[in-house]
Amino acid sequence: MKKRWLLARLGVVGILLATTLAPTPAQSISASLSAQDSPVWQTNASVQGIAVAAGKAYVGGRFTSVRPPGSALGTNEVGQAYLAAFDASTGDLVAAFNPVLNGQVYAVAASADGSRLYVGGDFTTVNGVTRNRIAAFDTATGELVTNWKPSVSYRVKTISVSGSTVYFGGSFGLVNNVERLRLAAVTGDVGTLLPWAPAVNGDVYAVDVADDASKVYAGGQFSTVNGTNQNTVSSLDPTTGAVLPFPAASAVPPPNGSCTTRVKAIDASGDTVYFGNGGDGGGCFDGTWAADVATGALKWKNQCLGATEALKVVNGWLYKGSHAHDCANAGAGGFPQGAGYRFLLTESLEDGTLGPWYPNTNAGPPTEVGPLAFATGGSDLWVGGDFTQTNGLGQQGLAHFTNAGPGAAPAKPAKVLPSSVQPGAVQVHFQTVVDNDDTTLTYRLLKGFSNTTIATWTAKSTFWDRPWLHYTDTDVTPGEVTNYRVEVTDGSTTLRGNYSDPLTVATTASTAYDQIIASDGPQAYWRLGEPVGATTSVDTSGQSNNGTFTGMTLGSAGAIAGNTAATISTSSGRMVGEKAYSMPQQFTVEAWVKQSVTRGGRIIGFGNSKTGNSSSTDRMLYMRSNGQVTFGVNDGVKQTINSASNKNDGQWHHVVGTFDNGAMTLYVDGVSAGSLTTGQASLYYGWWRIGYDNINSWSGGGATQTNMAIDEAAVYPYALTAAQVQAHFSAR
Repeated sequence: MKKRWLLARLGVVGILLATTLAPTPAQSISASLSAQDSPVWQTNASVQGIAVAAGKAYVGGRFTSVRPPGSALGTNEVGQAYLAAFDASTGDLVAAFNPVLNGQVYAVAASADGSRLYVGGDFTTVNGVTRNRIAAFDTATGELVTNWKPSVSYRVKTISVSGSTVYFGGSFGLVNNVERLRLAAVTGDVGTLLPWAPAVNGDVYAVDVADDASKVYAGGQFSTVNGTNQNTVSSLDPTTGAVLPFPAASAVPPPNGSCTTRVKAIDASGDTVYFGNGGDGGGCFDGTWAADVATGALKWKNQCLGATEALKVVNGWLYKGSHAHDCANAGAGGFPQGAGYRFLLTESLEDGTLGPWYPNTNAGPPTEVGPLAFATGGSDLWVGGDFTQTNGLGQQGLAHFTNAGPGAAPAKPAKVLPSSVQPGAVQVHFQTVVDNDDTTLTYRLLKGFSNTTIATWTAKSTFWDRPWLHYTDTDVTPGEVTNYRVEVTDGSTTLRGNYSDPLTVATTASTAYDQIIASDGPQAYWRLGEPVGATTSVDTSGQSNNGTFTGMTLGSAGAIAGNTAATISTSSGRMVGEKAYSMPQQFTVEAWVKQSVTRGGRIIGFGNSKTGNSSSTDRMLYMRSNGQVTFGVNDGVKQTINSASNKNDGQWHHVVGTFDNGAMTLYVDGVSAGSLTTGQASLYYGWWRIGYDNINSWSGGGATQTNMAIDEAAVYPYALTAAQVQAHFSAR
């Protein structure tokens, strides 16, 4: 029998699969755009506004020069300040469009037919003639429109064109010397000031008009419009400027002493309007939300943390520019704090959940936020911002993503580490890889130098959640020498990992404890048998998760003959693995422990600190002062399972905790001590730790820790079965 199994997390149930499976082929691009950026010229400083019209991408910002892709800052520079155009297909500079502005551009918008380009910002002259903060260009000739010259008293931050009307917002108080408090409208043909005049008491950052022209939406740093309370967002009549009912605005929390959040981006598309917020203060609302245009009702809200600066609907997805750093909590459904910043994301139009698109930029001066502006020509995405890198390579200020080509390639699979401890059987365990625009990939396990496919999976993975795949090959002969490798494909690009080292299939059942553990595929296995004086705990799983000893004494007699153990010699003695993991929802923690009467302590578990004491701790085994062994997982409530007492009897005990998407079980000395059904384990980024951590808030977690001996500690990326646990205990 050949066994193949997939153990994933975050709601994917572990499955035991036999013989063959006909997988759904992976697609090379799961979202509507490739995560691989296309070549485009760069800028030497931030891009703050973009519009696509007449076959060109018009880009405005604070830059003063542009340069080809691949050129380092200061090389091959072409002087072009504040406003430039690039070919929408090739990304090349359109040299014929070379207006001269005397100040930076914040807003760029085009008429529906692409014949007119409107720009706003801080400038007061264009091509040597007066244009106070707003101007129009003819896209056919590239010339300034001579008879379109509204005069705005201060910065224009945002522009939206609807039919024959140009709406704009910013920091101004006058247009043509007539009071217009931060919002105004003019005609698109000759710039005649219209009576539309909502009175806003704070700066406007974003304006957009519903596709059916029924409403104008404004967002920014304001609290009243026309004297009525409007917390940072308002729905307005496009003719009168009156405030319209907008119940979805309740999605934005009111300011308080620790949080002030503001609408910074708006994109109306079809029957829905989408908003992005940026907040001040820890945990303040930075996410996105969607409202029904007709009713004003809230459709959904995504509470990723990390200010949202840009939004654009492209090909059925909402693309988002932000510096998101925590998308795990409050139902956001993504990666946890600690997994790094993601400056580019996509979200479902239906419910706002994160989609399968993970390119990235960095953030640069002066704003240090990353993307600031989006635009589309219909089936692509232009990204402007303060970044200096795109997808890890130098690409400053401007990036372009399309749906042409095969998309991003999956990462190369790691070299596998097969093992054989039973005659006629080989176990293979390997971790899935990441493809930044295709979260569902097809994997094949290849055997021998003939590369014969012996197993196939289709599995989902993301940069923060890479499940492991497992296979038991029984189509082998005792004593046979063979090898294995993994192949992955996204439906377009196929990559193969390196061959494993040659493996001799077992002829007799192994009785070596470490070999039996290794055959079950731990993602970390610390034998803790280092010599006295060693400072590093070696991970023997092959996954390179070594750790550092602190306050632990080495060299005492171990639980397994021929290997020594580590003893906690201080009240905070511990060893922390160097690799971090994102909120595992399937795992096993295992160790041998020996403790004296009336003492206890933490044995092994998860915590959110690599060096000090953790503020979040769970997924752990610890001992109470009465000798009970406890397995604890926090699903919002500290859920625990306790063994019988008196395990602090000075003898070695085998302790194991397993968790499989809410099903937790504690084993002591090979026998189940109880099970419990819980919710999702805590959503944070952390490290597996042996020994001490901060668990005083857990029931019975404050026992004196010193003198506890720990041996053969292991962590697995799935829940061991009862039979596997019993086999490990019996192998001593």
